Amino acid sequence: MTSALAPWSVHLAPVGEDVRVVDARLEELVRHHHLRLVRLAYVLCGDAAEAEDLVAEAYARCWPKLARGGVDEPLAYLRRAVVNGARSWGRHRFVIRREELRRRVAPDSEREAHRVEDRGALAAALASLPGAQRAVVALRFLEDLSEVETAAVLGVPVGTVKSRAARALETLRGAVGERFDA
Repeated sequence: MTSALAPWSVHLAPVGEDVRVVDARLEELVRHHHLRLVRLAYVLCGDAAEAEDLVAEAYARCWPKLARGGVDEPLAYLRRAVVNGARSWGRHRFVIRREELRRRVAPDSEREAHRVEDRGALAAALASLPGAQRAVVALRFLEDLSEVETAAVLGVPVGTVKSRAARALETLRGAVGERFDA
């Protein structure tokens, strides 16, 4: 892991700071929070490989400021970067899907033909939520952040977090509630 991270430190470390110290800080941050960040990214984008890429991009974008010591809460800063990256990814995927739909001649009925297990049903229900609601659900229930913390990460009022969470949960219950009620 250290050798893969070393190029960042060499090029982005502040002048005069020991590169090994910078490497150690990044390595500790990655070791303690990488899995949480990847899970968050996965819930936001629904693709494991894309989730890993989003987290790697978040590290790369945040590392110069983290290395300078300009961030008080590195995990919160990285979470925000992951959420913002997922938003960008979602907009990009929307454009690609729209273009694919234009080119497609026959409708894709394969999705409707296959029944999925509970996990798949929940994943599909999460994927059907608008990005803003999915972000609230991921931060509130996956990351276990409070409404205030979630609002801070997303840069929205607390009331917005509450209403998005309520709408998202109502949608999820409607989509998969019957399966889990039994």
